[in-house]
Amino acid sequence: MRVLLVEDEPNDLARVNGVLDQAAASFAVRAVPEVQAAATELGARSYDLVLLGLARAEIGDGDGFEAIRRLGKTAPVIVLSRLDDEDIAVKAVQRGAQDYLVKDRLTVDLLVRSIRYARERHRLLAEQNRRLEHELKIAAFVQQSFLPGRVPDVPGHDIGAHLHSSGQVGGDFYDFIDLPPDRVAIAVGDASGKGIPGAILMAETQGVLRAEAASCATPIELVRTLNRALLHDQDQDRFVTLFYGVLAFPTGRFTFVNAGHPRALLLDGATESTLVSTGPPLRLFADAAWEEKTVTLHAGARLVIYSDGVTEAQDDADRFFDLEGVRAVMTGGPDRPAVELARDLCHASEEFERGSPDPGDDKTVVVIRSR
Repeated sequence: MRVLLVEDEPNDLARVNGVLDQAAASFAVRAVPEVQAAATELGARSYDLVLLGLARAEIGDGDGFEAIRRLGKTAPVIVLSRLDDEDIAVKAVQRGAQDYLVKDRLTVDLLVRSIRYARERHRLLAEQNRRLEHELKIAAFVQQSFLPGRVPDVPGHDIGAHLHSSGQVGGDFYDFIDLPPDRVAIAVGDASGKGIPGAILMAETQGVLRAEAASCATPIELVRTLNRALLHDQDQDRFVTLFYGVLAFPTGRFTFVNAGHPRALLLDGATESTLVSTGPPLRLFADAAWEEKTVTLHAGARLVIYSDGVTEAQDDADRFFDLEGVRAVMTGGPDRPAVELARDLCHASEEFERGSPDPGDDKTVVVIRSR
């Protein structure tokens, strides 16, 4: 078994090598003094295990935990330290270490058993990650296949949309449905759950929405119909937020229902208003009630509808992008095409959270500009 030992203390290096020499198993040990050399070594050769010696200073300034994350991508990592501290041990495992051993208590049996378990856990985790990656690819395909092939050409209005997948693949979607002779339905939704479960609920929601939109006279009728269809089982752990509106393009009248979705932002000249939730999300309550509202999109007005992944993006200081971020993008270039505004809003939200360790959620934006 090929073992990479990261240790810069001569006495500890000799001790660990001595313990490994006593083991019945055969270990081919390569020792390096620091993490950068270990990373280089792992990039050049294959190792079955990394024994990472961490000093008090490395743990105190966080470099040690970063080393676990960095080296653990390639091989299982067991941390060796003189610090007998349960909190530090837990943090090390949370950052990706397979085990945390105190150097002064190191024995042959303890180390060999830890190595065996570490390799098996690492193997199982790798299999789990491969299955998850496969599932995410399927979910991403489902999500993309249900997006509309084109944005409707609506007289007097410019409509644009953009969806950015976070990599986790949630249940975000948007849709446009022509309602002849002079109306178009616009939907932005978010089905709870990640991966295949979220994608399946998203696909079911869009399927019912497309099938029923033309036969429903009003948005509230469509929302009620959709809720009944989604409540066909008793699993109440999952839900869908939905912003659904119908635009009558000769008049600019926009009638909508907001079923637990983030508030939309309407900018009309010097006036700003938000189209807040008018009822609960779908698939939660059989007797749920919603309110239908109507606004008029005058010439020059801009309406932006988005998923919570946009406004709930957080930076490294745990601040939210929020409505202020949406407003900044929408007022920064009001005469730009709707598709550019939608794309730029998604990108601005992505940039805002770039320094955060949280990968964030999917981001979906639909923009309507009235000419």
